[in-house]
Amino acid sequence: MQVDFERFEQLSGYNVYNSSLRVRKYNRTMVTLNGTLQVVTPLNKSFMISTDFFHSSRGNQQFNHYPVKLPTRHVCEFMDNFYADYSQHVEDMENMPERGECPIQPRIIYVVNKVFPTNAVPPFFPPGLWKVHLMNSINNREVVRFEIIVKIKNDFI
Repeated sequence: MQVDFERFEQLSGYNVYNSSLRVRKYNRTMVTLNGTLQVVTPLNKSFMISTDFFHSSRGNQQFNHYPVKLPTRHVCEFMDNFYADYSQHVEDMENMPERGECPIQPRIIYVVNKVFPTNAVPPFFPPGLWKVHLMNSINNREVVRFEIIVKIKNDFI
């Protein structure tokens, strides 16, 4: 299985985060994520993180909601669980919050030539385009939304 970034976009919440992350072609066979993610305000337990997954089997931008989610959690618990499962995938990102840091203080996180970690995706995810909406909310009101699109290809194709 090969997983490549297609797009990373911040849709709302510029008073909480400021993202300059962009997807670019690194060479003929590799796509990387580059830029910065600035945390503008301290993130505490009042910020809840939730996700929605969408799948386009033909890769034609016609997405259907997919019945999989990451559990909705406050930002500190989300980061603790993220580090428990995926810490090896963000070791090369500069200025990430420390494990267990809460509240997360304002900072600029630097991402340089980050290839999508293929082994972070469960093998049962079918090939095609995948869109993930990552939302932050306070008191059940959405304040931030990121959209991440990746392409999953089988090794056989």
